[in-house]
Amino acid sequence: MTTSADRASRLRLTLKSLLDQYQRQLDILLPLRQLLKGSVYDLHTRCGKPSCHCASADGPLHTSPVISWSDHGKTRLRTLPPGERVHFRQLAENYRRFRRARAALVKLHLRIVAHIDRLEAALLLPPPQPAARRRKK
Repeated sequence: MTTSADRASRLRLTLKSLLDQYQRQLDILLPLRQLLKGSVYDLHTRCGKPSCHCASADGPLHTSPVISWSDHGKTRLRTLPPGERVHFRQLAENYRRFRRARAALVKLHLRIVAHIDRLEAALLLPPPQPAARRRKK
């Protein structure tokens, strides 16, 4: 049978472990300096000119790097400047890492609060018994 002191000791160890995990997630999140919500990819399109190589069925399509993101439920698309694909892809990856770390922190926070509540219950003493009353003679 475990005592409340044993239970409290195990809860303290678990809390320290959870706090270490929390710190690791903060170490991922805090160094990120710039974020960009969206996805970077190459868009393949036909320009519409009848004499262009893209007009034929087997002709290669025009390719341009773009970033797409959602804004108020609407998908937006923006062409990227030449040579900036790698930079914007890194910013978009930073955003995804930030959001994953944030989600992990929220879950860890809930677990930490639950363990703190359990620790409180393990440490809480019952109220003292009422003092014995003297009888009048």
